[in-house]
Amino acid sequence: MIHGDTNPRGPGFIEKPVAADANGTYQGRKQIIHGGSYGYVEDRPQFHVESFTLQCHIWPTTPKTHPRYWKHGAQGLLTKWMDGKGYGLFINEEGFVELRINEHRITTGVPIRDHAWHFVAASFDAQTGEVVLYHEPQIVYALDPVIEPVRTTIKTQIVHTEAPVALAAYVETIGEDPLGKSSLPAGVWFTGKYNGKIDSPRIVKKALSRFEIEQMKGGAQPGLTERRNSGPTGELSALIVAAWDFWDGISTIVAKDNGPYRLDATLVNCPTRALTGYNWAGENFDWKYAKKEYGAIHFHDDDVDDARWEADVEWMVPEQIKSRSYALKLTTADGDEDYIPFWIVPKIGKEQSKIAVMIPTISYMAYANEHVACNAGGAELFVYRVPIMQHQNMFLAEHREYGGSIYDTHTDGSGICLSSRLRPILSIRPKYDHFLAQAPWQYPADLHLIYWLETMGYEYDVITDEDVTYDGLARLENYNVIITGSHPEHNSGAQLDALHNYTQRGGRLMYMGADAWYWVHSYHPAYDTVGRGVVTEMRRCESGIRTWRAEPGEYYHQGTGELGGMWRFRGRSLYSVAGVGMTNEGFDISTYYSRTPDSLDPRVSWAFEGISYEEPIGNFGLVGGGCAGLELDIVDVTLGSPPHTLAVATSAGRHTEAYLLVMEDFGFNQQGLDGTVHPRVRGDVAFHETPNGGGCFAFSSIAFCGSLPWNEGRNNVSTLVKNVLDRFSADGPLPPAPAEAIKHRGRADYESPALAATA
Repeated sequence: MIHGDTNPRGPGFIEKPVAADANGTYQGRKQIIHGGSYGYVEDRPQFHVESFTLQCHIWPTTPKTHPRYWKHGAQGLLTKWMDGKGYGLFINEEGFVELRINEHRITTGVPIRDHAWHFVAASFDAQTGEVVLYHEPQIVYALDPVIEPVRTTIKTQIVHTEAPVALAAYVETIGEDPLGKSSLPAGVWFTGKYNGKIDSPRIVKKALSRFEIEQMKGGAQPGLTERRNSGPTGELSALIVAAWDFWDGISTIVAKDNGPYRLDATLVNCPTRALTGYNWAGENFDWKYAKKEYGAIHFHDDDVDDARWEADVEWMVPEQIKSRSYALKLTTADGDEDYIPFWIVPKIGKEQSKIAVMIPTISYMAYANEHVACNAGGAELFVYRVPIMQHQNMFLAEHREYGGSIYDTHTDGSGICLSSRLRPILSIRPKYDHFLAQAPWQYPADLHLIYWLETMGYEYDVITDEDVTYDGLARLENYNVIITGSHPEHNSGAQLDALHNYTQRGGRLMYMGADAWYWVHSYHPAYDTVGRGVVTEMRRCESGIRTWRAEPGEYYHQGTGELGGMWRFRGRSLYSVAGVGMTNEGFDISTYYSRTPDSLDPRVSWAFEGISYEEPIGNFGLVGGGCAGLELDIVDVTLGSPPHTLAVATSAGRHTEAYLLVMEDFGFNQQGLDGTVHPRVRGDVAFHETPNGGGCFAFSSIAFCGSLPWNEGRNNVSTLVKNVLDRFSADGPLPPAPAEAIKHRGRADYESPALAATA
């Protein structure tokens, strides 16, 4: 893949065919994705009870499911029921709590309140036929109806099947899977996916009294092992079939059963954990220190962690092949096409070049299958125009089972904080324009840089931030220079550590974009056995540019246990890595940079050879018409820019009212926060040296790489980047700065170029 932008002002779409033994004609077939998270335990004799008590705490979010997304129907809570046989607790089509025993359906007849905790329980005595159904809101308001227990008598014996026990779903049917391995366990089809939290589900093989049910409410193991010293004991404890404690094993994809039979449930499609339970006291905000208050799992009907498709095409990568950006191109008989991108990365110690491009795949995963233009209200306000949709946008709007991005919300309105790459990701495609930029964004935007490297004749390797996260400094240290993508916004702590260590040891970093090192990301360790980097996680906390906000007490990642949110509020300044940090964004038009007096400093003047002091830098481009746009970074020593950083060019004074200061940079709303007046609404091109002959050059704009292909690379943006890359990729340390040129500056010195340009 060379260039993925179809803009007629640029070189156009460019691909280069590769000879491969996988090339050929294949028979197509239909495989589908079964979206929605749930848990299940395969059929066991212990579940074949005569009498029972079922109970759990629930926090439903869509008691009446939305027909726009899914077939309007019942939602399973705790079920061993299929096709009119078995038993289970449900929320029915009317939004009422419902108990099913074979074909009998008993309901409270009272709608359940959404986004509120409720205790629900039901018992059945096989000898007397007595049924009792409880629905008890945790908070009762003054005008709420009194929900009395529903008592009735039925004549039936439970008809047991081989259906699994399901949490947050129920079994539709069991049979052969006609579309490949698309369900778990094989051949079992789950439906009725529940939206909301569940806490402490229990199954007991007796119809308990209300007092005994109260004893069972707690999350503790009921007195069966020495490590537990609370809960019911004696005869009552011997009646437990299963007692799932979701607080146990939060970092796993298993729902732990602390009952006597250890009937652990497999969790499918990675529901959200590390969430506050019914008993959260609001005193501990880190789940690791109050685990029993984090006994809730939030299930969603559109979660997906793996498409579970069978492979039709496989390719063994040859040993002798260049490290580059590749894609599997699919073309149908009637002319439709698709591209599945991937990157071939050299083994550590067998690098092919002195230059490495670090592909920001974590950020690609954050934006994977983004729905914001279709689902967010007021998208026009972001972009000052009517958003133009791509075919991918329209398809994804109708097919929530492909999963959303971390910028989206689930069908129940809760934020999506997990993203998997084991699914078709239609936004990571060439020829795709994002609605914010109305131009390439993320993957296709980074192909602007790839085109430039190819056109200029550079030899380079590609690596990914996933590789850097898992391999650390070893992945970087054999390169003279690391080049970032245009928008490496989402990053792991291990990646930041590796980059910092690399630059401190004399490595050189070319930061080609903006809004980098902004959000804290982690890889979910439970999926490392499948393949590293499969599922990424991010929590949006109290600040930062965000399309949703995590609930109080739910800021810590379920996979690693680390605090989410912004790196800035983890004490890892955005500015300390590249010398600049993100301050503003706007999505109407881009502008250009002008040189500042700092660009004449002998420490950096070499970068501007061939560029006159007065000429605009990048007053052209394929992203907004200029090189300075979309999102922009500036130099600020008070936020972590090294004190010797040089701000060598700025876009100050040229942005429109669509460009606004980021919210973390001000305390309260006021007039004058836009690009027409505020001095921090700008971009700064910056340079600083690092120890042992290293350095960093930051170009501080997401739109910047979009100017590189202009006029086939014959332009002053290209000249600037080439000057920097030639110097940074050379062997040996960077030449030391002249003694008289070394300056240590304060805040006022950094503001002066921008203020002067504004004036």
